[in-house]
Amino acid sequence: MDRVCHKINPARLHVADYPVGLGPQVLEVRKLLNVESGDGFHMIGIHGMGGVGKTTLALAVNNLIADCFDGSCFLQNVTEKSNKHGLEHLQNILLSKILGDKGINIASEHEGISMIQQRLQRKKVLLILDNADKCEQLQTLAGSPDWFGPGSRVIITTRDTHLLASHQVKTTYEVKTLNKDDALQLLKWKAFKTKHVDPRYVEVLNDVVIYASGLPLALEVIGSNLFAKTVEQWKSAINQYKRIPNSQILDKLKVSFDALEEEEKGVFLDIACCFKGYILRDVEDILGAIYDDCMKHHISVLVDKSLIKIGQWSTVEIHDLIEEMGRQIDQQESPEGSGKRRRLWLPKDITEVLKDNTVRKTHK
Repeated sequence: MDRVCHKINPARLHVADYPVGLGPQVLEVRKLLNVESGDGFHMIGIHGMGGVGKTTLALAVNNLIADCFDGSCFLQNVTEKSNKHGLEHLQNILLSKILGDKGINIASEHEGISMIQQRLQRKKVLLILDNADKCEQLQTLAGSPDWFGPGSRVIITTRDTHLLASHQVKTTYEVKTLNKDDALQLLKWKAFKTKHVDPRYVEVLNDVVIYASGLPLALEVIGSNLFAKTVEQWKSAINQYKRIPNSQILDKLKVSFDALEEEEKGVFLDIACCFKGYILRDVEDILGAIYDDCMKHHISVLVDKSLIKIGQWSTVEIHDLIEEMGRQIDQQESPEGSGKRRRLWLPKDITEVLKDNTVRKTHK
């Protein structure tokens, strides 16, 4: 009877307190999954910058389609949990959830791979691997379509599009930032628990929406922090965020930066501090003097990691908060003074260096 109830009314996962702007994206991903298409197997990737809502979208998709499968498993924070407990721990959860068998005990990744192949190859399953960042995670948890039965679906969320390409995931969906109206609505719900707000807050709400540039994480963090605050407190907090960005937001964004190699970090900081909006060819030419012939590779890595984008007119684009993260990192790495920093972008710092002749020699 328990199995019948699970099939008819599978457990729903909590998605978000205020799932603003989520509906259209859920429908787009559902269309890509093509759940109604008989016996075929589909694997898709959901990608985007940190804090944009990849996990939230995957949770909502799970709730919409889970009852179309013999079993489902949502493995949240694959990277964090595999680093802490090992991939065999995640294999154990995967099999236990889908088979409904709590007695499974996997001793090694190799044993886990064999068990997944043997026990799931005839089952129609939904598997969601959330926040993956390494090939071995995908190879160990969803190595091949023939591991799962006909009609199965695998969804992978990640910041790294190259990870998807290396696992031969051909169908992908990029999570979009919120438009202005949805961003304002989410902020109101987080800060006031209602969509009807005192008109005195209109200006400060718009200031936060502009500052967050459509990033749900920023809107939720700031909205929660300013809950029940006065207009004057809002104004003061906004000025503070512009001067020193919120650490909770920056830490989430910084995960992608920390995954870079040293030269890639340097290129990212150069772009964040000085080259936003520049033509890509100009950036490659200028930085090529420092990084030799490696610029095309470095740029491709930054694009893959969702740290920068190449715009329609071949311009280098970067989200405002990721740009701010880069500038904060650069300042923290060289706190002694403007003359000892490699990168200068504020007019007052440039003026200070030129006036006092404090510039130091920069080495490659």
